Parts: sequence; C-alpha cells; structure tokens
Amino acid sequence: MAKALPAKKPITNKVLWIFAVGQFGWSLLSGIIATWLVHMFTGNPEKFLDTNGVLSQFIRQNPLIASLTLFGVITAVGRLFDAVTDPLVASWSDRANYKGGRRIPFMKAIAIPFALVTVAVFVLPTLTGNIVLNDTIIFVLLMLFYLFMTIYCTPYNALIAELGNTQKNRINVSTFISFTYIAGFSLATMIPSLANVFQGGKINALLEPIAAAKGVNMSELMLMLQGTVENPVPFETAKSIVGADIINQITLIQKQAMQLAIGIMSAIACVGLLVPALGIKEREYIDSKPSKTPAFSSLLKTFKDGQFRRFVYADVIYFFAVTLFQTGLADFETRLMGIGSDKTFMLTVLMTVISLALYPVVNKLAPKTGKKKLIITGFFAYSLVFLLTFLCGQGLGWGILIAGAAGIPMAILGILPQACVADVSELSTLESGEDRSGMFFAARTFAMKMGQALSMLIYTTVTVKHVVDGVEKVEDSQYRTVAVIATVTCLIGAFLFFLYNEKGIMAKIRSLKGEEE
Repeated sequence: MAKALPAKKPITNKVLWIFAVGQFGWSLLSGIIATWLVHMFTGNPEKFLDTNGVLSQFIRQNPLIASLTLFGVITAVGRLFDAVTDPLVASWSDRANYKGGRRIPFMKAIAIPFALVTVAVFVLPTLTGNIVLNDTIIFVLLMLFYLFMTIYCTPYNALIAELGNTQKNRINVSTFISFTYIAGFSLATMIPSLANVFQGGKINALLEPIAAAKGVNMSELMLMLQGTVENPVPFETAKSIVGADIINQITLIQKQAMQLAIGIMSAIACVGLLVPALGIKEREYIDSKPSKTPAFSSLLKTFKDGQFRRFVYADVIYFFAVTLFQTGLADFETRLMGIGSDKTFMLTVLMTVISLALYPVVNKLAPKTGKKKLIITGFFAYSLVFLLTFLCGQGLGWGILIAGAAGIPMAILGILPQACVADVSELSTLESGEDRSGMFFAARTFAMKMGQALSMLIYTTVTVKHVVDGVEKVEDSQYRTVAVIATVTCLIGAFLFFLYNEKGIMAKIRSLKGEEE
C-alpha cells in the first residue's frame, strides 16, 4: 500500500507577508536603477548640490547614431537578450524538480549577486578614465543586472499564482506585494537624503572658509548658492561664487556619498530578497509537478492564449508609460518644478501614503466590481497625472498635487494586474492539467521589460542634450514632451484593456472547479 503524502500546510497571511518581502528587495534594486541611473550618468547640474549628471564624465554623452544614446543602445540590446533569457529561465523553473521546490532555489542562489551587480553599475564605470572601457563596463553590468532580475523575479512571480491558491489569497498576495513594491521603490528615492548624511559635514568644511571670507553665516551662503524653490540660483552663478576647484571637490564628495548610499540600500534589498528564499519551505505549501513542455513551445502556448495576449498588450503600454514617469520623476521635480533633489523623498512619501491608504479600498472593491473596471480607471487616472506633469509650473505645490494624484493609480495598478495573470494561469492549468505559471509570469516580465526598455529609449532620445546659446543642455520643453508621450500611451492602454474578458475567465474557472456563481 502506497504511503500517503503529508497534507500541505495552509497558506496563511503570515506566509504571504514573508513572500511579499522579496518584492520589497527587488523593487528597491529596480528602483535604484530606474530612478538614478539616467539621472546620475547623464545631464548637467542646474543648481548647486544637484545630483543630476554627477557621474556623467565617466561615460559617453553624445549620441552614438542620430539621436540614439548609449543607454538607448543598451536597453535595445538588453531586450533582445531578455527575449531569450526570460523564457529559458521560466521553462527552467517550470521544469525544475529540486529538493527545495521549483522556485525558491533560484531566488536563494541569485539574491546576493543581484544586489552586488546593482552596486557595481554605479561604481565600476567610475574607476577608470577610459570612456570606451567605461561604456563597455556599464553595458555588461546592465546585461547582468537584467539577467539576475529575471532569475529572481520569474520564479518569484510564479509563486503568486501558486501561493494565491484561492481568489481571496490571490487578491491578498497581490495587495501585500504591491505594498512592499511601493515601499522598496520609495526607499530608492531616499538615496540623496541618505547621501546627504555622509556628505554634509565634508561639504560644510569646504564652504565655511568661503562664508567667513564673505562675512556671512552658512545659512546666508547657502541661500546665495541655492536660492529658493521659486527663485533658484543657476548652477553657473553658484560656481562663480565658490570657484571651479571647490565645485570639483564637492562633486567628488557627492559621487562618493551617492555610491555609499546605493551600497547601503542594495544591502537592505539583499536582506529583503533572502527573507522568502530562506523563510518559506516551498514543498510544505505547494504540490507542484514539473512541466515537460520545452521552453519556446511553452512560450508559444502562452501567447496562443487570446485573453493573455489582450492583457499583455495593455500591460506593455502601462509599463512604458509608468517607467517614463519614474525615469523622469527626479528631473520633472528638480527641473520643471524647481524642487531640490533632497526634498523629492517628501513627495514620494506623500504618494506612497495616499496609495497605501487606498489599498484596503482596492482590496474590497476588486471582488465586487471586478478587476477590469478598476484597472481601466487606473489607466485614466495615470493619464491625468502625466497631463498635470506636462502642465506643471514652478513650486512645491505642483509636486504635492502630482504626487497626491499619482497615489490613486499606483494603488490600483500596483495590485490588480498580477491577479489577472494568476487568473489566466490558473485557467490554463485547469484546462491543460499542466502548471506553467512560471512561463505566464515570465511573459508578463518580458512585457514589463519591453515597456521599460522602450521608455528608456524614448526618454534618453527625447531628452538628449543639445547646444542652446553655445551651452549644452536639456530644455524644459523636452521633459514636457516626455509627459505628453506618457499621457497619450496611457490612454491607449486604457482602451486596449477593454478587450480583456475577465467575466469569461472567472466563469470558466468556477465551472472547471465545480464552484457556484
């Protein structure tokens, strides 16, 4: 007589919260790259102590071909790289039969390298004075960053469907990981504030003799150098006050402080990545059977699913638009609104608090109204946010308005799309008898990266520096153009999502599981 297998442990909210901490880790690393890569490696400072372009001297700034920049080439090649690695990792995970499960072993193995390569992106290209070598280094490091993200996130996202074994757990896990995603991304925006802790004393030591020579105190000198939010002092004016040599020393201090802050944040992220990898024993909760379908056959099956394709069309648009916003957020706030980079975290906190306050509302509304209606509402709300960014003027008030408005779609689109993928994945498993949830989420991850890559390409192309009155600069109109593009594409995404048939999917799942309406 065959020995009965032990019953699987119930999946509780505690388990789901442990799982959600992993999202905090990878969203923090992703937020570091999305928010600070282009900001630090391109552009020029507009104001004293501006972090924009603090690493720009180390890599090529001029377009390589027409208006195509180094980062544009990197992201384009990176997506071709992902087109191969995403399905391969998904299939590897779906077909795995390790003692620790199909998903957790991948997360455990890659967590530390993932965090280390994030730090390396901001450090290694600054160690040489050879621009060509530095361009090569940053290219290789970003390819590794996206590969390591795939190796962690693809198995991690597959667990959303597997731990979300009921509709209630599915909505809950989507809510929890949305909370930790926002927490991670928000923490990434704190990097200048953390860097200021390390650099403040050193910069003050350089400025005190200048203040004494001018017969003013430090507060008065900083006002001379920075001005106010409404009337900022141009960087060239500040440079003439303190001198080019002092500016160079301050830039070096800023560079080192930002790198140290990124290192600390990446270490925190690494801990987050390891929490579910070490804290969840996958086999105790999930009765998973390895898939036997080869990688690209599995990918083809996934995209043959008509409802999944309709979802992905809108999802690519969403990630394109929101990544444009995230990539340009620091520039929108510091350039268009005249807000100091050390104050941007305050706006992120406001955006986060509003979003988190709405999580319970979204969690309760989704089962009643359906996910589709709320997601379409989220698209339209984001369009309004991007339109306000295009129209914004100088002053903190604009930042508060836009941050507050952004909290609404962040809550909706942070929670519900993952649950939609889990729905489609569950229906596929019930119909075919084969669990390929890893491939479904890998396809979604690929859509995310395609949207992000396209946005990076468009952003760096639209905001490329050009000569104005004999000075290389990026004009305000270029940033406003980015906001217009995001507005239009987000509206397209809303209309595309009308094609997704949520009611049909849920009806089929209930029918196949023998559940009543």
